[in-house]
Amino acid sequence: MEKPKARRITRELSPAEQERLRRHREEIAGELPQMAARDQMRKEAREETTLSGQLRRAIHASERSLSAIAQASGITPLLLDEFLTGERTLRSDVIDRLADVLGCEISQVH
Repeated sequence: MEKPKARRITRELSPAEQERLRRHREEIAGELPQMAARDQMRKEAREETTLSGQLRRAIHASERSLSAIAQASGITPLLLDEFLTGERTLRSDVIDRLADVLGCEISQVH
């Protein structure tokens, strides 16, 4: 059975819609540099060869959403995001809860 093709319906935007679209595009253009910088911070923090780096990689590899991970760990999504960018460190009890939520085992290598 062949998949139906999506039909695109086009029409002229009203002046109010055009203005709203222009404002949204300006907002996006203004936020883009900051978003790119935060993404770069996340990549660098994820590549750390530390326990925190390993935990960040486990978070990124998880199928759970960041909000769900934060909620299950008893922290705010903002705190989790700041940890992922390397802007904040976490207390040891929070690290333990995150590891537990993600199914990670922390062990010492001799």
